[in-house]
Amino acid sequence: MGFITGLIWGVLIAAGTVALEHYGPSIDALRISLSGNGAIAVPAIFVPLAIFWGWSGIANAYAGRSVVPMAAYTLALLLGVSLIGPADAFFFPQSGSAKLGVNELLAGLFQGILFVGFVAIVAAPIYWVLRSRVGTSRIFIWALYLVSLAIAAFVPGFGTIVAGGLVAGVASAHAWQRQGGRIFVAIIVIVIMVLAVFGIPYVLANGLAAPR
Repeated sequence: MGFITGLIWGVLIAAGTVALEHYGPSIDALRISLSGNGAIAVPAIFVPLAIFWGWSGIANAYAGRSVVPMAAYTLALLLGVSLIGPADAFFFPQSGSAKLGVNELLAGLFQGILFVGFVAIVAAPIYWVLRSRVGTSRIFIWALYLVSLAIAAFVPGFGTIVAGGLVAGVASAHAWQRQGGRIFVAIIVIVIMVLAVFGIPYVLANGLAAPR
């Protein structure tokens, strides 16, 4: 069940990324473009959400036997997201004819490792440490959420991906400690990642000036 669910999440994320890459809108007032390279906002936001949702659900269902199902779920999510490159090459070929070769498959695998593998590597130890500390205060949990925004703001290059891993790990442990309220935590994940992907770059580029 975990593998299939992870694969569905991954395929949906890949489909959304490819669709936005070619048909995504632009919001000039906010200086946001979801087309072209801007489409990476989809995996940047939704992979941490998918990891949180899958891991927290599996933890509730399998209790102390959740390691293998979580690994299977994460692998399936990675494989699904890895379809970004092949799907783009097949449905939107640059040469006019559909082409699907080794280069496209390797490019997709790299995207899967970058957006899922790296996020999971960051999230896993954070999740297990926080989950083992049942008495971890809510203040500490919220402080870690804020740290993720700081990482997105001040770590160049992969800051948003690292922040996504931190958010996914903290959120998974947060849901475990709450013993419920996954929708509430999911909203937190979405808000933080939207701020990390769109809000922080806007503020860094334009300051606190309101969009016109």
